[in-house]
Amino acid sequence: MAWCNDTYIIGERIRVEGEKDYGVVTRIDYERRLVFVLFKRMKETAYPYPYSLESGLLVPLVTKKS
Repeated sequence: MAWCNDTYIIGERIRVEGEKDYGVVTRIDYERRLVFVLFKRMKETAYPYPYSLESGLLVPLVTKKS
């Protein structure tokens, strides 16, 4: 589903610290440095990119293919 190495998580499930449900990454905004996650309740939340992935706040449920 991804187009390059930076976007391999778009459209994939992700676990968010502090949330009980899983979310899906909808887009990454490089200019504002945000990653957007959509939850089951149709709530979309923005998280800082790439800090949230590096710190473990967001944990993708896929492995990056080399």
